[in-house]
Amino acid sequence: MSETRFPRLPSPLAERSCGECNVCCYALTIDEPALAKPQGVRCQHTLSDLSCSIYGSRPDTCRNFWCGWRLFRWVRATLRPDQSGVLIRARYHVSATEGEQAGVVFSLLTPRALEAEGLLESIAAAVAGGLIVHLHIPGPAGYTSSTARIDGALADLVMRRDKPGMMAALKEALKDCQDGTRRKIVLKHAPKEDGEAPTVH
Repeated sequence: MSETRFPRLPSPLAERSCGECNVCCYALTIDEPALAKPQGVRCQHTLSDLSCSIYGSRPDTCRNFWCGWRLFRWVRATLRPDQSGVLIRARYHVSATEGEQAGVVFSLLTPRALEAEGLLESIAAAVAGGLIVHLHIPGPAGYTSSTARIDGALADLVMRRDKPGMMAALKEALKDCQDGTRRKIVLKHAPKEDGEAPTVH
């Protein structure tokens, strides 16, 4: 499965379209001069029909973002974010010893996301493909999230195709994430109030 080890991000899959999904418009923290919002807070430019009021001139962060469901064929078709509660993102990791490594983050956005059809199979494909895989659980709107690396814990289970074991390991990682400490997100580019400079992390 050479597609799994992406050297650079592929083009979006022609057979998949965002449709009415705009999960990325509220699930992600964006902190840039052109747009600043914490995770869990819907973008200020979202209209009542969930379309974008500045789509034609949206910032590059939005323009260049594609979720894993749009990018990777090994992500099951059932995992469209608005229908599954699962948002998948590509992430590169750089270390002094191992250089640049490709990875993915599986964000579980709803209580039922762990049961989403195709989630286990998609995580297994990522692990089997040698990607660094993280499970990500968002905090309350405006607060930090928790993340756990899971590819090491799942590698043997994936090799043995042990789905019950995989689910047990995911539930354990989910519990660890849920027990994590949450802090209010402070944006560097938050609008100034009363003439004061925004607070920096």
